[in-house]
Amino acid sequence: MKILDIELHTTDLDATRLFYVRRLGLPMLSQSTNHLTVLIGWTRLTFRLVHHPVAPYHLAINVPRESLEVVMYYFDLAYLSTQAPGKTIADFTDWRAKACYFYDSTGNLLEFIARTDLSLDDPNLTFTDLFQGVSEVGMASEDVAYTAEQIHRRFGVMQFTKSQPQADFNAIGDDNGLFILSKVGRKWLFSDTSAGLNHCRIQFISKPGGAVQELYSYEVNRLPIGRTTAGFTSTTSSPVGTVTY
Repeated sequence: MKILDIELHTTDLDATRLFYVRRLGLPMLSQSTNHLTVLIGWTRLTFRLVHHPVAPYHLAINVPRESLEVVMYYFDLAYLSTQAPGKTIADFTDWRAKACYFYDSTGNLLEFIARTDLSLDDPNLTFTDLFQGVSEVGMASEDVAYTAEQIHRRFGVMQFTKSQPQADFNAIGDDNGLFILSKVGRKWLFSDTSAGLNHCRIQFISKPGGAVQELYSYEVNRLPIGRTTAGFTSTTSSPVGTVTY
């Protein structure tokens, strides 16, 4: 799966611009008083300014295998401790990957991840080529199994073969692109940040040469009747609620 386009919300567009354009050096594709679009490898990432609370997002960016330490040295960020105090690189043996974690300027949890099974180690890469694309998008859900089933049924995205479904967590997709499903209130890995319901629009292809599909996070969640979260209100009692915002 390849994630081509993501739209998120932010309450501070200036801080967002400073971090992604100035700190990470990402190419800016467009901007206005209410949006910013940058390019991360094959992924377009857009932030839209809103005036209501926004739950923190979680994104992971693929970097070439064997280059994680170089990327971390080049981008001098406040990396979080992972599997031991002071250890800033997590080793995921089951996923055959290594990763580091850090926050952006508005509290979103980001991750650089190097995956052994992806051939992304071209020796001629420059620093501007190091980001291969956004490979993980975190989505909070009141019912992780329901959301996974909805995404599989609607879009044909399969269970990630390196991860087993859990009641409060699941990963679906492949090494190129994953939807990371977390139970609302569950803390994102290595952080004190709880997963929360929020707006997320994603355009992606589930297989090479496949059609571009579009997913809205709220359309694959089961919201309690009358639940209002960050400006979103469920207006129907059906499992896949019609949402107005």
